[in-house]
Amino acid sequence: MDELDIKSKIVSKDLLSLQWNLDLKTENRKFNTVEEANDFPLAKEMFYLPFIKSVSISKNEMVLERFDIVSWEDVIDEVEKYIEKKLQSFFLNKFQKDEKMQNIVTLYAESTPNPKVMKFVCNKLLTKKIHEVKRGHSSNESKFINSIFLFDFVEQVFLNNNYISVTLSENYNWDSHLSDFRDFLKEKLEKEFDFDIVEKNEAANINYNNQLLDKVSQQIIKIIDEYIKPSVAMDGGNILFKKYHPKEKLVEVVLQGACSGCPSSTVTLKNGIENMLKEMIPGKVENVSAING
Repeated sequence: MDELDIKSKIVSKDLLSLQWNLDLKTENRKFNTVEEANDFPLAKEMFYLPFIKSVSISKNEMVLERFDIVSWEDVIDEVEKYIEKKLQSFFLNKFQKDEKMQNIVTLYAESTPNPKVMKFVCNKLLTKKIHEVKRGHSSNESKFINSIFLFDFVEQVFLNNNYISVTLSENYNWDSHLSDFRDFLKEKLEKEFDFDIVEKNEAANINYNNQLLDKVSQQIIKIIDEYIKPSVAMDGGNILFKKYHPKEKLVEVVLQGACSGCPSSTVTLKNGIENMLKEMIPGKVENVSAING
C-alpha cells in the first residue's frame, strides 16, 4: 500500500475537510446518522466519534460536521490519526482477502495514548469475549494469557476481538522490549493458538439484561455501545457501564485496557461521555464518574 498522505483543513466553524491520496472509488455521499452509513464502513466509523454530526465522503475527501461540544482545534490531530487507522485497515483487509495462505498470522504494534500500554493487532480473531487479567490474578484457563506474564515487565493483559493491549510494570518502557515481545506473541499465535476453537466454541460478550434495568440505563448502554466503545477500542481500550444514579444524575463507568490508568483518558473520556449523554438524554445526566478497571 502506498504511504498515506492525509491533509486536513478547517472549512468553517462546524466543518472539517480531510483529503488523502488514495482512491476509494465511491460516489459523493452524505450521511446524517450511523444507520444511513450502514453500507459504507468508513463513514459509519466516523459516527463513533462522539462529536460527529454528519459525514460527507467522496473518493479522496471526507467532510465532517461536528456537534457544538468540542472545537476542531482540540480534536483535529485525533481525527487525522483515527481516519489514517481506518484507511490503513480498509486496504489491509482488502489485501488479506486476496491472500492465498489463510493461515499466515500478521501482528503489528500500535502505540496508545497511555505510554505504558502497547496495542498488538492481529489479522485474525483472537477472542469473542473480553479478557482483562492483572499480574497475580491470572487463571490456568488461558495458557496463552499466562504465558505473557512470564515476562516480568508485564503488569496487565487486555484481550478483545483481534488485539491484545499489554500494560508495562513501573520502571519499564517499551523501547527496550517491543521488538522481542512482538516476536514472542507472533510465534505463540502461529504455533500454539487455536483460532478454530475461538470461532466455534467461545462464548460471546456478556450482555446486560436490559429488562432488569430502567429506561435511562438502557439508553446509556446503547449510546456507550454504539458511539463510545468503537472509538475507544481503536486505542486498545474498553469502557463498561456500571451504574446509573437517577437522583444524582450520575453515571458510573469502568475503564479497561489502555484506558485504565491512562494519564489523559479519564478526564477526556469523562468529559466526552458527559457531553454526549447530556445532549442525547437531556435532563437525565449531569456527571460521569470514570473508574479504572
